[in-house]
Amino acid sequence: MLPPALVTALALVLYLLRFSYDYAASDQDELIPFLLHRLDPSLFAHDWFVQTQAGSFNVRTYVVLLLHGLALVLPVWAAVLTLYVAAWTLIATAVYHLGRLLTGDRVAAALAVVAALALTPQWTLGGNDLVHRMFVPSMLAWGLGLWGLGQALRHRTEPAALLLGLATWAQALVGLQLAGLTGLMLLADRRSASPQRRYGPARFAALYVLTAAPSVVPLLLLQYGSPPPGASPDDLFYIQAVFRTPHHYLPSAFPRRALLRFGLLLGLGSGALAWLHRRGQVRHVRRLGVLLLAMAGLCLLAVVCTELRPVLAVAELQLFKTTVLAKVILLIGIARVAAQLLPARLRRLPEALLRSRRRCGMAAVLLAALALFLMLRALEWPGLSRSPDAVALRAVEAWARTATPQDAVFAVPPSDDRFRSRAQRAIVVNFKAFPHQDTAMLAWFERLQALAPIGRPPRGGAAILDDLDRAFEHLTLAELLPLSQRYGFTYVLRRTPLPLDPVYADPSVQVYRLPDDAPLPEP
Repeated sequence: MLPPALVTALALVLYLLRFSYDYAASDQDELIPFLLHRLDPSLFAHDWFVQTQAGSFNVRTYVVLLLHGLALVLPVWAAVLTLYVAAWTLIATAVYHLGRLLTGDRVAAALAVVAALALTPQWTLGGNDLVHRMFVPSMLAWGLGLWGLGQALRHRTEPAALLLGLATWAQALVGLQLAGLTGLMLLADRRSASPQRRYGPARFAALYVLTAAPSVVPLLLLQYGSPPPGASPDDLFYIQAVFRTPHHYLPSAFPRRALLRFGLLLGLGSGALAWLHRRGQVRHVRRLGVLLLAMAGLCLLAVVCTELRPVLAVAELQLFKTTVLAKVILLIGIARVAAQLLPARLRRLPEALLRSRRRCGMAAVLLAALALFLMLRALEWPGLSRSPDAVALRAVEAWARTATPQDAVFAVPPSDDRFRSRAQRAIVVNFKAFPHQDTAMLAWFERLQALAPIGRPPRGGAAILDDLDRAFEHLTLAELLPLSQRYGFTYVLRRTPLPLDPVYADPSVQVYRLPDDAPLPEP
């Protein structure tokens, strides 16, 4: 296991040097407060979003339970860091072993890991990828799922089904899509399989369904068991796909750079695989072809069901996630060709390192230590940002955490995805933390529009964050007071002044305390 350990550590160091590490921000606003509430129920007892998560099963439940177990023996930041490193290791080693399995070349497998994780971030459609600069549940799902796919390629259907079932626990969409693709691949093999392997697809399907059911069944019941009254599918499609995350759902919202990058990857990777196939230097070509064709079909279905004839149930599957697997397969082909094109002298260096247990082990330990240092340094200086705004926000977060009641509720700018986790105080709503259930989705949209009334723009996403913040900052005291009664907040964090004495003041941000007669919201 020393070569994959070395490659994992190298890719992680390169990634951290390029993108750093982050914690308690962005997507983790759906994880950290929920985890903190489980550890201490008095925290976020009046936070609408956290109480929505705590009140029923949700897409983050199993990952938060895993973090909860780790956090019983580790600080929360260390528990999250541990899971981040574990997920990264699963992904990197899975890509390495897939590379070895498909090409039989250590150098090509190592190049594929570095290229997939450190050199081509989000060279996919829909803004998805294997790894991120902070832990997110999809990382754990991709790690388990890619190992499951590797087992299926080795005709080990039972371990494949178990791993893909566990991937579904971590992130349902990734697990379901990888399981579906793996099942299609096994079905395509059925005619040419030996008699003892012809029942492999049935065994795989049965065991996967049994393993994934504890995750999928509660989610289906939550999502479709009680449709929200008075909500049309068009409204729900608009909120989720158009307003909140068009970059995940709508091809017309994909950045041109992402389309060009994936197109380049598709062209080079397809050409590389075809060239290797003619030379007999890539294995499982028929299976790879089935996977790539199936992914192309799913992406075409996603285009039809989002741009031409919107279908909410199909859009919610986020089928463009499959291009992450396509990226891995294509990069393995490119890496095999690149390894062949290396001059013999250059190729001997990595080969010698990967074959020497002593050198490989020493290099892996040194790189792992460097990666740990880089992550701990990023925790000390999150984002490595010394900008006045970043310093001011960290100061107000520390003040709120120590100088306000634990049950305080804040109204914050919608773009602020750090305050709740770092101040450990409830907020009314923000743009990032999104409930993946129809009734709660409508409530989220209503809250956001109340605090930042911008109407229904034709296209949302990150492009409207400034508009939301401006609308929030333009709320007058006369408008804020009834909102405070409605949503139970007593503190307002903003950059524009109000005709009140601030309880916290900084040149770039102030906090105001509204009258005490605003009632606490119902959990």
